[in-house]
Amino acid sequence: MVMIMNGFDTNFDGDNEVYAANSIAFAYMNEPIKIRSDQRQRLYLINVTEFDPINSLHLHANFFDYYDHGTTLQPTLKTVDTIMQCQAQRGILEFSFEGFEPGRYMFHAHQSEFAELGWMGFFEVIN
Repeated sequence: MVMIMNGFDTNFDGDNEVYAANSIAFAYMNEPIKIRSDQRQRLYLINVTEFDPINSLHLHANFFDYYDHGTTLQPTLKTVDTIMQCQAQRGILEFSFEGFEPGRYMFHAHQSEFAELGWMGFFEVIN
């Protein structure tokens, strides 16, 4: 799956008023991303947020391996739950919900303001 972290300056003041994953604030709160518990996930993460030098992704109740810029065969970070990316940076997250109970597991930006203004959602784990 691909997840693009972005923000929107809705009043042209040089600051973002809305933050999102894949351009729609809170989209995955209302329509969680369904994933099977027995299927390893690969998430291609890209930060295209303008006006903020850093964006992040935090995964609740789980850990992932991270391949910075997607340029190595071995993870650059292992068993982490938060990753930060500067503007235009990209990377690959690999994780699994194998052995987890079905249900919703939150992900969001680890900057409170970004999360409050739209950059948060759920994975819905199904068997």
